[in-house]
Amino acid sequence: MSDGTRDDAIAIVGMAGRFPGAPGTAELWRLLVEGREAVREFSAEELRAAGVPQERSAAANYVTRGAALEDADLFDAAFFGYTQRDAKLMDPQHRVFLTCAWEALEDAGTPPGAEYGPIGVFAGSSLSSYLLANVLRSGEFADAALTYPVLLGNDKDFLATRVSYKLDLRGPSMSVQTACSSSLTAVQLACAALTRGEIKAALAGGVSITFPQTAGYAHQEGGIMSRDGHCRPFDADASGTVKGNGCGVVVLKRLQDALDEGDRVYAVVRGIAVNNDGSDKIGFTAPGTAGQQAVVRAAVAAAGIDPADIGYVEAHGTGTAVGDPLEISSLAAAHAAVGGPAPDCLIGSVKANLGHLDAAAGVTGLIKAALALHHQTVPPQINHARPNAHLNWDKLPYTVSTEAVRFTDAPLKAAAVSAFGLGGTNAHAVLTVPPAPAAPAPAEDGVRHPVVISARTVDALRRLAADLARRISDGPDVPELADLAYTLTAGRALLPVRHGFTAATLDEARAELEALAAGAAADATPLTWQGPARRKVTLPGQPLDPQRYWIEPDAPRAAEPAEAAVPAGRETPAADARSVLDRVILIVAQRLDVPELEADADFYDMGGDSLLAVEVVTALAEEFSVDLDFDEFAALRTPEQMAARIHEALTGGEDPQRGLLALREGEGRALHLVHPAGGTNVVYAGLVEHSGSRVPLRALSFPVQDPPATLRELAALYLERVRREQPSGPYRLGGYSFGGNVALEMALQLQAAGEEVETLVLLDSYPPETYVGRHLTDEEFAEAFPLLLDAVGESRLDLAELRDKSFFRIWKHNYDLLKGHYPDRPFRGDMVLLRADEVGGTLDLDTALRMNLVDKSLWQAHVTGAVTEEKVFGDHFSMFEPGERITRLAEAFDSAVAPFDAADAAGDR
Repeated sequence: MSDGTRDDAIAIVGMAGRFPGAPGTAELWRLLVEGREAVREFSAEELRAAGVPQERSAAANYVTRGAALEDADLFDAAFFGYTQRDAKLMDPQHRVFLTCAWEALEDAGTPPGAEYGPIGVFAGSSLSSYLLANVLRSGEFADAALTYPVLLGNDKDFLATRVSYKLDLRGPSMSVQTACSSSLTAVQLACAALTRGEIKAALAGGVSITFPQTAGYAHQEGGIMSRDGHCRPFDADASGTVKGNGCGVVVLKRLQDALDEGDRVYAVVRGIAVNNDGSDKIGFTAPGTAGQQAVVRAAVAAAGIDPADIGYVEAHGTGTAVGDPLEISSLAAAHAAVGGPAPDCLIGSVKANLGHLDAAAGVTGLIKAALALHHQTVPPQINHARPNAHLNWDKLPYTVSTEAVRFTDAPLKAAAVSAFGLGGTNAHAVLTVPPAPAAPAPAEDGVRHPVVISARTVDALRRLAADLARRISDGPDVPELADLAYTLTAGRALLPVRHGFTAATLDEARAELEALAAGAAADATPLTWQGPARRKVTLPGQPLDPQRYWIEPDAPRAAEPAEAAVPAGRETPAADARSVLDRVILIVAQRLDVPELEADADFYDMGGDSLLAVEVVTALAEEFSVDLDFDEFAALRTPEQMAARIHEALTGGEDPQRGLLALREGEGRALHLVHPAGGTNVVYAGLVEHSGSRVPLRALSFPVQDPPATLRELAALYLERVRREQPSGPYRLGGYSFGGNVALEMALQLQAAGEEVETLVLLDSYPPETYVGRHLTDEEFAEAFPLLLDAVGESRLDLAELRDKSFFRIWKHNYDLLKGHYPDRPFRGDMVLLRADEVGGTLDLDTALRMNLVDKSLWQAHVTGAVTEEKVFGDHFSMFEPGERITRLAEAFDSAVAPFDAADAAGDR
């Protein structure tokens, strides 16, 4: 159409939200234009209230910052027809979203209900942390996880449908879950439904509020969370993002319908696209260049505008080392392919101001871009001092402005918004300024216009009247009486308590409203708008009375004295040497199943083996609450030696090199090897025996007490041990199987800290793609475990015995770490992979463990340098068998570490 109202053009006619530091969209705009940051430091009181121990918050890597949403616990239950019990049980995310949906329709001048026509709801939310942290930890609901009241109040499935039910909306209603791109994907689904004519209007958006909000977080090098508690998109000091909490909702209509109804149009969605990366990237959680480029090109093509009109891009912009350069390079490539954007196109990210709003991030970026077009102003980009050198700004068509840019001479014609979800769902929208609305007919003097207001209670009606009277007082933005009357009568819900009157002037209307506010009786005479559509104007919304509805989790039970914590029938081990020895003898004898055991009896001579050793070490560590690793146990073969080590730990003695096993001494920098799954380093003994290299070797031992919950945390713990021995690089790292994956993560964390890492040495480790997919349950892992025991030559145990064994729990723990981890960046260097040349012997096990049978050449995707493969005899396990196999493995290992030998010989240490 010549007037720009194409059939598939979608108008943004209303918006509402709750954001950190901004209770509404008007306040959000002021925050952005003034360049303020809502991310803040949490007080000691807030951290304590969030359940963060002081010793944890005082740790060097703990960041006590975030973007909390004020009053997230408040809700007007009576207005929306909820009992106090149901309101308390409902996830605050659902409460906030329902409230914002109501407010967005008010802002749009679109009354909810069946009479207007079908209105759809498309929305996404984050996981209900309120359910996990509050409801299920309370005495009342601790055992109610699967009851209908709990599920209905907290499950994501009911976010959108709750709005449709409470506001009587008859269009399609669906929850949309694509992680960080959820809310912009919801907008795309809403636009498609409007274009198809299924609905007359749509609510689209998202909400993300994580409880407790003021807990902060532990920074992990190489993770996505910021080191300093600031999100710095596109900046040289960017180190990640910060968690924000908030909600955003927009109201959408077909543009022609919006113009016909006199709606105020903030901006027009000309083109919007959604796709997924598929497998064309290095991992499930990694961003995909091809997918991001494709979604931008698709959105621009759908928009049908000149790409050179795009003068602002609201980027995903998380401030991560990998994400920002990839996003900007992908955006530039896409724009180059289609002929855009405008010269000196501005680019920014609202995450610097508010943190990452997760499921609400995309719609928040959309609101910012729409307001930029509406106000013809691009807010300043905060937390940006020095451009990220990896972005090659001199070759890019984008500019980051740290000052607000106001378009006064030439207009800002178009803007774009990106949102990329973890898992690969990408969304991109292209917006334009709306066409100028037709001027309404001049108001005739003396014509009396109907003014109707309503509320749920008399008190609320009087407050609304007072708010409206102030709105039409003298000022720069006072609406015309006809527009005021049209907005109230045609654009607002009719609630039970009502007042109607007619007025010929604003002064007359103001006097009537002031009288009502002061206590005059309400007149419920029904009045309706009879004339042609006028312009809808911004007016005060329904006064709400939010109250606190909250379920407090039960306070954690205070720790009892140590002597009271001992299980019945078990004495507290005394710290004296004789008592320790007696208890150690009893534990070892029980595991060996012998009636008596001498203090100097050799564990292995008495029938012990490596798997039984794991059981003994675990039992001793739990009994005495000391850190005793498996590799240390190899040197403590008798109960007497074990007891001496434990007594030393109980009385304060501690080896500064705990957790490091010296496999081979030598001169030069040591090569640190990480154990395979199962936690022991016994496989390295034969390798060292046959190796002719002189490189010092250390092995990292698995922590029996309180093992870390993620592979990144385990790698960080091992780095602490390594750096106690070797404070600075270059570092040498490697490992067998699971150990190689941990070694890679250690290398990434070292590089993120600015340290140098030499060539990685991996012994038949599987690339991360092997472990993508769901975890096995304990039952499923137990069924697969006998195959693993057969593979390592330990098949003496029955299936029924397995799950009670420590070595089973440790192996499952290590397996779960692999299944839950994917590197977030490639290693900047080379890798040597000693690759088993037989695979048939482990196929059944790999299948049972749900390992993807990918080629080990995929390691190249995780390394920027070369991956050198050396074939060794045997399969994943038999390559360590005595004879020719271990000899050939040692030869290949010596070849891999030969550059280390040469560097040490040259004095390059």
